[in-house]
Amino acid sequence: MTDIEIKQSSSGHFIFAGVLDQKTVPKIWLQRNILKAENDNIVIDLAEVSHSDSAGLAFLTCLQSEAIKAKQQLSFINIPQQLKQLIELGRLDDILNI
Repeated sequence: MTDIEIKQSSSGHFIFAGVLDQKTVPKIWLQRNILKAENDNIVIDLAEVSHSDSAGLAFLTCLQSEAIKAKQQLSFINIPQQLKQLIELGRLDDILNI
């Protein structure tokens, strides 16, 4: 899969599925406004992200920044190992609440 999509689970979590990289981030950037939760607690499940690069990591960081400005709680769950390594290399664990 060389694309990315946002799905919503029955539990209200948002699922990112596909590749999160410099080619797909512009598409998902335009869709980010659907990431709303009724109780201001947004959960993004990354289990179906097959690959990410620094653009994908920057996108997640921007989402976190927007959530803070909107006084929302944003959590990431099921982070793939490859993405965890990028987060650790960038020392973004605390920023992304991981």
